[in-house]
Amino acid sequence: MTTEPLAAEAATDKPGLARRGRRWLWTLAALLAVAAVSAWIALGVGLWMDATRGTIFVLAIVAALATEALFWTCAAALGVTVFEARRRIWARITGGA
Repeated sequence: MTTEPLAAEAATDKPGLARRGRRWLWTLAALLAVAAVSAWIALGVGLWMDATRGTIFVLAIVAALATEALFWTCAAALGVTVFEARRRIWARITGGA
């Protein structure tokens, strides 16, 4: 009895799980994209209608948070880690290596 079929079976299971996980992340990203676009449209409508300062403030925060959630969900779906992205951003800002 050999363990080769088990190893081959285990190797084929993992990519399937990864694909399902990524598919779920892309579905979440699509929903967040709709939410982000809707939030930015709501902010634009609020500005156009001369809403109160508090309303504009809340709409801007919601739009910013929806966009940030979309950004990080897309990064996760693409496989970019948070720490790796932060390191690159800070390296560019500070001019470090």
